[in-house]
Amino acid sequence: GGVPMLFCATLVSSFCANTVANPFDVVKSRMQSSAAEYGSMVDCFVKTVADEGVLKLWSGFVPAFLKLAPYTVISLLLTDHITKIVTGKES
Repeated sequence: GGVPMLFCATLVSSFCANTVANPFDVVKSRMQSSAAEYGSMVDCFVKTVADEGVLKLWSGFVPAFLKLAPYTVISLLLTDHITKIVTGKES
């Protein structure tokens, strides 16, 4: 495996994390900006999908991914390297 495999795995994990989390982030942001318009998070989710379509839940995906991916890659590569130094074992 090595570094290239770890790099690719962290990019894929960042992509998956953003794919799952982004709809909740969109709903949270809408609730914060206009809470009076929505009765609950579920209401916000339903109204957003009904009014603007399901893809609206992933608006802002690219900037969020571009922010998370480098952090994930760097932190997991460092964690792997530090683990090897401390334990003396290959993971």
